[in-house]
Amino acid sequence: MSRETMRVIRRISRRAWLTRVVPGTVAVWTEVTFGLGRKGWSVALGGENLAVSLAAAEALGPTEALRVNMGFVNAYVLVRGQEIAIVDTGTPNNGTKFAEVIRAAGLGWEAVRHVILTHYHPDHIGSMGEVLGAASGATAYAGAADIPQIKSPRTIKAVGDDAEVFGLRIIATPGHTPGHICVFDPASSLLILGDAMVNVNNRLDGPNPQYTVDMTQAHQSVKKLAGITFERAVFGHGEPIDKGASQAIAKLAKQLAGG
Repeated sequence: MSRETMRVIRRISRRAWLTRVVPGTVAVWTEVTFGLGRKGWSVALGGENLAVSLAAAEALGPTEALRVNMGFVNAYVLVRGQEIAIVDTGTPNNGTKFAEVIRAAGLGWEAVRHVILTHYHPDHIGSMGEVLGAASGATAYAGAADIPQIKSPRTIKAVGDDAEVFGLRIIATPGHTPGHICVFDPASSLLILGDAMVNVNNRLDGPNPQYTVDMTQAHQSVKKLAGITFERAVFGHGEPIDKGASQAIAKLAKQLAGG
């Protein structure tokens, strides 16, 4: 690292640093703990918006990821400060489950400002009408290629690769559906995978081939995710990985590539 680059490093929290890599590009380095207490680093690259959103997110404190378990599928309520982002809305008629999780966090529907849909399948968007009806101030987001397949009570904003929402980084992961996205929280070293991968019965694997549009493209998306460093991962289907998640995904990517 050059002296010039070193001079622009700025600490933005107890465990995170911000540096300008080249003009127009910044990197956020976050210290993470892997299995057996080993330390490592999560690195997120992006534009000026990343710097602004991450600095704001760090000022509010870490994200709390609350699972909304609907049996065979999960959605997530992300709480940071007094604001909430919901990732996926699960199966139909589960608005009360979201309300219970939000209430348990000490907040109300007015705190929900963002609803991010990983893809258009009905087990991930089923309660969207209830959620958006209750969260009247929330903006909905999804990958552009999936939006035509989603019936929504109001306009859905298209988000692409490296977009930032609520200090979260959107990662385009097509394959399971054409517009599938994952949600990465660099500040908390957390990746929300939707159906880009599953971890059913603690067996990490790619998406279910029965419901996947393009398995070759889906495996390429797994390889893409393997290039990111993070500690925790949560899934639309299956149990979370609380430590060493990126290492597990890198191992899976190698297996899928036949390595």
